[in-house]
Amino acid sequence: MTILIVDDENECRESLGELLRFAGYRVATAASGEDALGILRDRTINIRLMLVDFMMPGMNGEEFIRKARQEGHMPKALIVTAFAPWQTAGITKYGIGYLRKPYEGSVLLNTVERLLR
Repeated sequence: MTILIVDDENECRESLGELLRFAGYRVATAASGEDALGILRDRTINIRLMLVDFMMPGMNGEEFIRKARQEGHMPKALIVTAFAPWQTAGITKYGIGYLRKPYEGSVLLNTVERLLR
């Protein structure tokens, strides 16, 4: 089981990946929605959860998740964003949760654990 981190900011991908690896999770990372779709299409990687930045150039987080769902990829998803809930309200129609930046590492790990149950 692997967690896919999709974020255009290298520092965010690296720090989040380090936290999750330290907690015992396997992690794959992608710098864009397009790269993430390539990882999802690789059926040798069992992605169970996607942690997705909302604001990314090109394909934003909502567009990426919508495209992934259209292609039949159904891992759970969590949008990680600095935006307020009302600004990301459209994502709830896909059954996606969100975690607002900044967040404590323990809050993220508790959320990941809950989503993977």
